[in-house]
Amino acid sequence: MSQKSLLAFMLRISCLAFAFLALAAPAIALAAPATLLDTDVNADGLNFTGTDAFAYGTSFSQDTAASYNGNDILVQTMYAQAAGGTGAGISVPVSNGENGINQTLDGPANTDVNNDVPNATPANAVFATIGNASGKLENGNVIRFSMWVRSDPVSPVTKAPQIEPVLKFELWKEALSTFADFNGGQPQPYYGDKVIDTDQHLGQGIWIDLDNDGAVIDAAAAAEGRIRTVTTTAWTLVEAQYVVDDSKWIGIGDDPYTVADIEEIRGVMFWGDFENRDLTNGGSLWFDNVRMEVFKDLASVTPNSSPNPALSEGGPPGDFDNDFDVDAADLTTWKGAFGLTAAGDADDDGDSDGQDFLIWQRNRTAPAVGAVPEPASASLIVLGVLGILVRRRNQRV
Repeated sequence: MSQKSLLAFMLRISCLAFAFLALAAPAIALAAPATLLDTDVNADGLNFTGTDAFAYGTSFSQDTAASYNGNDILVQTMYAQAAGGTGAGISVPVSNGENGINQTLDGPANTDVNNDVPNATPANAVFATIGNASGKLENGNVIRFSMWVRSDPVSPVTKAPQIEPVLKFELWKEALSTFADFNGGQPQPYYGDKVIDTDQHLGQGIWIDLDNDGAVIDAAAAAEGRIRTVTTTAWTLVEAQYVVDDSKWIGIGDDPYTVADIEEIRGVMFWGDFENRDLTNGGSLWFDNVRMEVFKDLASVTPNSSPNPALSEGGPPGDFDNDFDVDAADLTTWKGAFGLTAAGDADDDGDSDGQDFLIWQRNRTAPAVGAVPEPASASLIVLGVLGILVRRRNQRV
């Protein structure tokens, strides 16, 4: 082999070595940070600047500041006997601008006055971005609402409320209103602000079957493939999608409305009970990476790229300080937490005890994400390969 050919061959080997190292790099290094669900725990916390996580009544509570392995999450819990209507959920409002309607005459005889407060928030820029000439929502647009869900490993869901979690869309002629016209398909009292509910009016809700009995309150959901399940061992991506078509809307009372009359698009997840069921110690659900998206049409819809929350969580069992290794620093954390907090919890049972120490001990020499050479080591590998080739060439000469 000529010297020129040998150098070309060695260069190819060098490139292959670095390519191998790039492929071997841990995926965790590329993980996007988890979405922190904010803020307002009240049912009236709707706004166009964030996510509204809410819980109300006697049977549901929530923790908007919860975390798991360094990853911020939302936890909602069933904990008491339901009474008088109770529930929890998540709302993500998107402004569609002002519709020019300040007052409507709704009701069976069109005599009930319903004032419509103007929407001061311009339409979200997403509508212009996807190419809508109006700069607002249009027929044919596709809305997607998604989130990652997991049953709490320490307090898993053991009971199902009357309304198990359902993902849906609500379109409102008055922005940020809570004055709905329909509740479960029943008019109340023939005038309001919610024009359409894709679950209640169109039967398109996506349901989470908490007790895994194959059925939810929507009798058609199972046959139509609109039921999902969640586990305690992994996060599950749950999403709802709707193609806007105002020709299928039912209107409010006897008043029809079109897509031009919409001031707010609201992605909603709700679960609750109106039958006074006993939900005591019913368990908790975790939520993360909630996302609302709008596409021009069905042909423009892309695969959901919302990152699995697991990518934002800590290293292997025993990595109590979430630095992706298991070492003496983690032992110090465990010692400080022993018998007091869950900071040294390696087996996800909610405490720090001897079992967690044994897990730390088994993993303390294991690299957190695989033994991947540093760049300096990569250079040594390449030089080593080159040295072997040179020695073999000299032996043949």
